[in-house]
Amino acid sequence: MHTRKNINHTKAECMGIMILTVGKRQSDELSAQIEEYLKRISPFAVIKVKYIKDSGELKDDRKSTMKQESERLLEEMSGYRNTVLLDREGESISSEDFAGLLGTDPLCFIIGGSFGVDERVKKSAWKKISFSEMTFPHKLFRVMLLEQIYRGFTIRKKMRYHK
Repeated sequence: MHTRKNINHTKAECMGIMILTVGKRQSDELSAQIEEYLKRISPFAVIKVKYIKDSGELKDDRKSTMKQESERLLEEMSGYRNTVLLDREGESISSEDFAGLLGTDPLCFIIGGSFGVDERVKKSAWKKISFSEMTFPHKLFRVMLLEQIYRGFTIRKKMRYHK
């Protein structure tokens, strides 16, 4: 699990963010980007990335794969009221609207497996948002999500990062 704790602010000044992502933690150049964004976000929030085991052994059975991965996600999501499912079929929002979500504490983002998530996860989500109708590699999408979280905090704090 990737974790960055805020050491410069009190707990009252920081919000909590959990990212639940189906798949394995990678050690490559994208992992360096993940670490960089976790570091950038740390002054604003206590953030954790938890990797949920994928059902790689069932890749030929799409329905069983989605069911098993969704069960694991539902178990992890159960402690969060404010869950945001990142889904191609979700609502398309601006970076400014995304920044508005960051005022919700605690917040849990869900990245499903390669076949997506089943209806139980979709129905359990507080919000469903889409970054695009296109499909992205999971490793790259994790970086994209973290960048948007960082961008969102800079928008909220009126910092110069967002143009």
